Amino acid sequence: MAAGTATARIFASRVGGRRSRNLAGAIYGTLVATAVVAGIAERTSLSSVRAFWLLLASGVFFWCAHVYANLVAERIRGHHRMRRHDVGRVMSREWPLLQSSLPLAVPLALGWWGVIGRDAAFATATLVGVAMLAAWGVNFARREGYGLAGIVKCAAVNAAVGLLIVGLKVAVP
Repeated sequence: MAAGTATARIFASRVGGRRSRNLAGAIYGTLVATAVVAGIAERTSLSSVRAFWLLLASGVFFWCAHVYANLVAERIRGHHRMRRHDVGRVMSREWPLLQSSLPLAVPLALGWWGVIGRDAAFATATLVGVAMLAAWGVNFARREGYGLAGIVKCAAVNAAVGLLIVGLKVAVP
């Protein structure tokens, strides 16, 4: 019974992102989700509900693509047959990529349910993406032992990357 409880806790913490070793996947997922929201926000004909599903579908697509690419690469590199365990391991490792879409989906869901307007939902989702990127900068700077100035610089650089993505999506129709 204790082993089952420990396994459940480890799984829950991995789903929650606390034990994820794939920080690159989480950051990449945040970049992709922010770009998707910025791109669909420019289309005035798209509702919040459609944007919600497009964002989640994009997250699932990129997650599946990364899982597939990693499995094929491991198969070629390792010269061994793929096992069910391999698939589950790679799916778990790449999970942060998909998970990164979820915070941006919340404002879109609020727009879908009529809690906030369409424009506010898109603006908030974009802001959440940029804020997540800034938070990754803070996380990095703190782990590197930077002082307050370094933390602010890292957060600003990461937020600027998010804003650059938004700007490019707006500038390129």
